[in-house]
Amino acid sequence: MILPCLLIALATAAPAQAQAPTEPPAQVAPQKPPQNPPAPRAGSKWWIVGGGGFSMARAGCATCSRAGVFTNSKGFFVDVGGRVSPRVDAGVEVMFVTARLDEDKTNDPVRTTFIMAVAQFRPRLESGLYIRAGMGVGFAGNGLYSPFGPALAPPYSTNALGVTYGVGWIFRRERRLTFQANFAHHIAALGELQTVSGETVKNVVGNYWMSGAALVIR
Repeated sequence: MILPCLLIALATAAPAQAQAPTEPPAQVAPQKPPQNPPAPRAGSKWWIVGGGGFSMARAGCATCSRAGVFTNSKGFFVDVGGRVSPRVDAGVEVMFVTARLDEDKTNDPVRTTFIMAVAQFRPRLESGLYIRAGMGVGFAGNGLYSPFGPALAPPYSTNALGVTYGVGWIFRRERRLTFQANFAHHIAALGELQTVSGETVKNVVGNYWMSGAALVIR
């Protein structure tokens, strides 16, 4: 009598267990996509460069030798401007350099001051390489070469179209204060130039090649 009762109880319990509701699986909270790392500091919008280096100048004119007159001297320059984009800087450059018109050095060197609008372009952001170009005016004369010294008497000067282009490398450009190596070619079509001795030299063209280094603040 007991065995049939157990069989009936087991038979009725099995369907009840089968119909018991199952708990839904625990939902996993969706993971947030990783946030982009903060962009590096863009630095100041100002661009200030000052430096100098070795300069080789070639002066050509109507009465000069066919090869021109070469002068080895020093050049100094200062650039001030702003950052247009991560690749482009633009500003104004002032450069001081000298050249000679005669081989026997009877006259003082012709001192030239360039004042130009320049632009600087970096082909690759991760590289320190840059190329630059500019245009402006060049003043030749012993009274305009250096604002820190007295002008020779009698002063003379002439202005001309000035053009420049160059290439260089900025080291550790992510820093606010760094330095760069540069090479630049400046050209000044001076036309007629009157020397201290009173001689007028016609069709004067000055080419100035300068390689050096500079301090950069940006």
